[in-house]
Amino acid sequence: MRKAILACVVTALVVGVGTATAAKLITSGDVKNNTLKSPDFKNGGIKKEDIKKGTITRDRLNQQVKAQLFAASGHWGVIDRNTIGSPSASLRSGPATPEIAGPPPSIPAQAPPFGTGSLNLIVSGAPTVPAGQEEKVAYGNEFDFVGDSFADVTAVGFHLYTTPENISGGGTGNLPSITFEVDPNLTGVGDNFASLVFFPEPILLPLVWSDYIDATTTGLWGGTGDGFTGTPCDIDGARCTFAELQDQLDDGGDPPLIGSVAITKGRDNSFQGAVDGLRINDTVYDFEETGVLERTPQ
Repeated sequence: MRKAILACVVTALVVGVGTATAAKLITSGDVKNNTLKSPDFKNGGIKKEDIKKGTITRDRLNQQVKAQLFAASGHWGVIDRNTIGSPSASLRSGPATPEIAGPPPSIPAQAPPFGTGSLNLIVSGAPTVPAGQEEKVAYGNEFDFVGDSFADVTAVGFHLYTTPENISGGGTGNLPSITFEVDPNLTGVGDNFASLVFFPEPILLPLVWSDYIDATTTGLWGGTGDGFTGTPCDIDGARCTFAELQDQLDDGGDPPLIGSVAITKGRDNSFQGAVDGLRINDTVYDFEETGVLERTPQ
């Protein structure tokens, strides 16, 4: 695009031979690809009359925008080693919902909480498959959070979209989770690996996007591994609040270090629904059909 612009710009070049001067048209052949950047152009220096008609098209702009969005996916994707069977985790458009009329209160039409897309999840499980064949999916990031301290996590949560089939097949608590793989660094524990899993409170209303689900003040957390077995935060026990989990991890030793962050579902009941707006501290990860974008919390 910049080459097409420069092909229309006439620049007088002063040649230092006596008093001779020469004018030369700078064409695209004089400019190496990708050498001109935004700082090379003075604000307001390029006007619409400088741009040759037809050189900037809608398709070209769309290609550039999509390229930037795809790049924004970064290190997000399916975590293969934590996925079982052949579930689906895909970035998609929607779901958007129409207005649902009475009895009062009626429910207004909804788009996804951020942008126009979301992370869609389809997982097979009870009661549609035999025991032992339930699937599991993990869609997350194994790179950007490595080495961060879980003790520094002060805000975490997301928005969910569920369906009547999820409720009839597994109850109102049949929902995705947020999972942190960590080295908990618990004193006196030999196997220092754990998954810290957030289980949301039940959602009673399907086919609409939930409000923001705050994992620091609602729902329960469970930890796997030797350091949590038999404790109040045992994932196979009663589980605990976020504050209680942080207290257990704060045992005076080294801080708990994150290995990965993921949206997870399984191995239990079948599920088909969506997730959007995963928040971790001061960043919201917006799942769009063209990538994962970083936003500021609303």
